[in-house]
Amino acid sequence: MNAGKALQQLTRLALLCCLSLAAQAGELPLWELTGTNNRFVLLGSIHTLRPSDYPLPAAFDRVYRDADVLLMELDMDAFNIAAAAQLLATLGTDSAGTTLREQIGTARYNAIAKRAAELEIDMTLLNDKEAWYAALVVSQIRLMAMGFDTAWGIDAWYAAKAISDAKPIEGLETIAEQFNAMDSMSVDTQATFLLESLNDEAAAINEMQLMVDAWRSGNQAELETAMLDSMNEMPELYQNLVVKRNALWAQKIVELDRSSQNRNYLVIVGGMHLVGEDSLQQLLKPAGISYRQLSE
Repeated sequence: MNAGKALQQLTRLALLCCLSLAAQAGELPLWELTGTNNRFVLLGSIHTLRPSDYPLPAAFDRVYRDADVLLMELDMDAFNIAAAAQLLATLGTDSAGTTLREQIGTARYNAIAKRAAELEIDMTLLNDKEAWYAALVVSQIRLMAMGFDTAWGIDAWYAAKAISDAKPIEGLETIAEQFNAMDSMSVDTQATFLLESLNDEAAAINEMQLMVDAWRSGNQAELETAMLDSMNEMPELYQNLVVKRNALWAQKIVELDRSSQNRNYLVIVGGMHLVGEDSLQQLLKPAGISYRQLSE
């Protein structure tokens, strides 16, 4: 999505890495920033994985051990599940009391309900929710049916380690900011997002496996295609979930770097934030910060 991560599992948006160069043998979804006062290593996360995807590359554990602080999308050691659930329930329900069918129109609702029924998902259970909320719930249901679980995601794995090791965790944003990025989208974008979350079973399984394989091999070109091509029909989703958040995160990293020296940060964010021309790495360039990809 863990409530926070369940909210992030946007069918295709639960994954990882890259720049714009072709991957070379041994490369990993890890980048070290250069030209900084502190050490920052960026780790592209897949938010949901399976037990069979473990063990993780040994380099992941090395950068974790070297880190003084974990910098994650959310401050996971202070995450309040109950508060997050309450906020989600509030934002995910239309304030005017309109139903999902009324929000997106009967024709779109019928198309979505038909596709959901083919997947044995009863959309009437979500008819009091907004479309973006329904899309997240559908995505979570489908990922779990395929064996993917947020408990095995990179974020959860290293957050648990850090809490056990008493290693500080800091957040790049609040849960309210994360939810609002979706809640502020237009009805048209939300409806398209929901429909995309209901792609057929064979395609969904194949898509997830290709993403995991590309992530593990460090294949940047394949990762960029897998993560960004799916957003071509949803430019507003891309702007809200990727571009705007990356800009805010880049600013926070620059501020952290200027306020201290000789700290070692491991930055763990979803893979879509480290891909393409609007990647976090690219947005740090104006501050004089470059990067290099790490290998095993």
